[in-house]
Amino acid sequence: MPLYCEKISVPANTSKSNPVTLDIVIKEKFIDHMEVVHEEGSAWMVGIRIMYGIKQFWPDRMDTWIYGNGEPISWDERYEMPAPNEKLTVVCHSEGTKYDHNVHIRIMTLPKGFYFLETLLQKLARLWERII
Repeated sequence: MPLYCEKISVPANTSKSNPVTLDIVIKEKFIDHMEVVHEEGSAWMVGIRIMYGIKQFWPDRMDTWIYGNGEPISWDERYEMPAPNEKLTVVCHSEGTKYDHNVHIRIMTLPKGFYFLETLLQKLARLWERII
């Protein structure tokens, strides 16, 4: 299962109107898991969001940001990209900070066959639970 691990460095006091960006090309079509880790000391002042073109993917609501301070923020995802080799853009700001900060992004993907097999097995398990 391919795993994309990226780090974006966010200079001190980077504004929301002029954020730092990082492009990640996802070679597979299926995103299975996401994780964002703000390094310790960012004190919930460094915001990150992930875009696909002009659409904000994560967090779901437009104009919102993911904040943190050393803890991993992770979630299972079941998203099928429109095609292989699509680009996601990580966008970060750090308004009000006095120091540079790093944010780590991990994206786990699945090859097509694994995604369909997993989905089929989950549906069969739910069906089995209803039967018994």
